[in-house]
Amino acid sequence: MQQSKLIDLLRSFDARETARFRELAASPFFNKNQKIRALLDFCLDFGPDYDAEGLDKRAAYRHIYKEEGYEELRINNLLSDALQLGYQLLAQLELEARSPFQKRLELEALLDRRAEKHLRHSTQRLQQLTERLPHRSHQYQHERYEMAQLLDRFALQRNPRRFTPHLQHQNDALDRYYWCNKLRLACDMASRNRAINAAYTCHFLEELLSLFRQQPPLLAESPALQTYYQALMMLTSEEEAHYRSLRQLLSQHHSVFTLEELQDLYDYAQNYCVKRINSGEAAFYRDILDLYKEMLDRKVLLRQGYLTQWSYINIVTAGIRLKEFKWTEDFIYTYRSQLAPEVQENVFTYNLAALQFERAQYQEALQTLQGVEFSDAFYHMAAKMIQLKSYYELQEEEALYALLEASRKYIKRNRQLSTYQKQSNGNFLKMIARLQKLRSRQAQYGSAPPDNLNALLHRIDAQPELANRSWLRRKVRLLV
Repeated sequence: MQQSKLIDLLRSFDARETARFRELAASPFFNKNQKIRALLDFCLDFGPDYDAEGLDKRAAYRHIYKEEGYEELRINNLLSDALQLGYQLLAQLELEARSPFQKRLELEALLDRRAEKHLRHSTQRLQQLTERLPHRSHQYQHERYEMAQLLDRFALQRNPRRFTPHLQHQNDALDRYYWCNKLRLACDMASRNRAINAAYTCHFLEELLSLFRQQPPLLAESPALQTYYQALMMLTSEEEAHYRSLRQLLSQHHSVFTLEELQDLYDYAQNYCVKRINSGEAAFYRDILDLYKEMLDRKVLLRQGYLTQWSYINIVTAGIRLKEFKWTEDFIYTYRSQLAPEVQENVFTYNLAALQFERAQYQEALQTLQGVEFSDAFYHMAAKMIQLKSYYELQEEEALYALLEASRKYIKRNRQLSTYQKQSNGNFLKMIARLQKLRSRQAQYGSAPPDNLNALLHRIDAQPELANRSWLRRKVRLLV
């Protein structure tokens, strides 16, 4: 029963939603089956984890039917009915959250009944709710289109021969909705085509862009349209001017967009920066950190209420690259609690150690990592890399070689690491071992053979898959 769809759905509910589910199940309007209510009373007492041993079908059967024996089909049918009631709760909660949509349904019903005494107030209330919507992107224009359609219908019911402005409003809102949504989809297609070679085709896009560039007032006055246009131009042409325009528009008009739209637009800008960084333009680390700071300020980075581990790592990496050590340390501690509980300790510990290493606090980095058992293979291996580099910096040769051997065995035996991770980390182990031998020779004889140092540099440059390449190059040059 713990693996049933009903229990899986219940686990996704927060405390408020669980309470609302109890209320909905107890309402005769939504549920007249008292056995469903009894089943939910039984199940909900096991929340919020729903993993206790007593949560099983036979126990539920005895609780509901108050009798000995057991009929599998009977309890399965009841579980299915309760699940459908859970889906109905989700729909009800969504309806309550979308007040203009709810008011439109009400107004449509009143129009169908030609309920003249009620219509004026309902139309006024719909207009108020629509204008109170917090955003002004494609969803808002769609709401305005639907509202204008109903207002026009209301006006025609009262006087079929009278001029109504709502028909024009309906047309204009539809145009803005279409253009905004079309450009939004075009951006999404262009982004996915670059990421996974999806070969999406956005029909009639060139014709639409040609019209858009003429900047008719209906389109020019929309910040959402202008933003999506610049995003699309950046994604397709990769010209920096479009990236800069997108950044400016996002800064000025971020309140226009829903959270989901902002996340997509910032992702496009970030991916542009990453591509420039990967092309060797390290100056874009400043851009990407500034983008992250904006997203943190506007709470755009949270997904399902948590900061993803990859965003956390990327922010720390950018902060370290720009040597904003104090800001990065504050970030590491401040946002630790916003990581998902299952990855929080791994991510926090690894990133704190990475910062300490970059600050040349090698003993502190080793102490931070000491005694921590990383549950994730990626963080386990990344932590070993920090420890190896720290031992090298501290000239603890014996500890370095011992950890090298343990790391080789870990890579060989671990099945969680990808092929790329195994190769890049394995190659690093080989290179740091050679580096340590050359430094030991230099300490013993006063110098390391230049040919050997140049050969190691050549190996480092020629190796396609190699972790910590830039660090290795710096250490070899220090021996020259």
